[in-house]
Amino acid sequence: MSNHHTYVRLGDRAKGPQLPSFCRTRRPITTTVRVSSLQQLLWLLLLVVFLQLNTILLVLAGPGPAPLVQLAVPENIPMVTGPLAVPAMKNTSALDPALLEVLREER
Repeated sequence: MSNHHTYVRLGDRAKGPQLPSFCRTRRPITTTVRVSSLQQLLWLLLLVVFLQLNTILLVLAGPGPAPLVQLAVPENIPMVTGPLAVPAMKNTSALDPALLEVLREER
C-alpha cells in the first residue's frame, strides 16, 4: 500500500493544524491613549445624548400648533385703526344702531 501524501514532521504539540507565524508571534497589547482624545470622545458622547434628548422631547411634545389662517375682515365692519367711512359702507343695516351713532358723531 502506497501513501501518496507528503510526509509532515509532527512535533510534540502538532496534533492539529498549525496557525500561521504572524498569529503565533507575541506582540505587546498595550495602547497609548491621550487625555485630549478621551475628552473629545466625552464631548461627542454628550452631543449624542443631547440630540437624543431633543428627539425624545420633540416626539413627546406631539404635533405643533395648527398653521395660522388669515381671517377675512368683512367690508361692512370698519377697522378700528383705519379711516371711518360710514357713508361708504355697503350694508349698514347689519351694524348696531348705537355703533352707527358713535361713528357719525366722530365724523
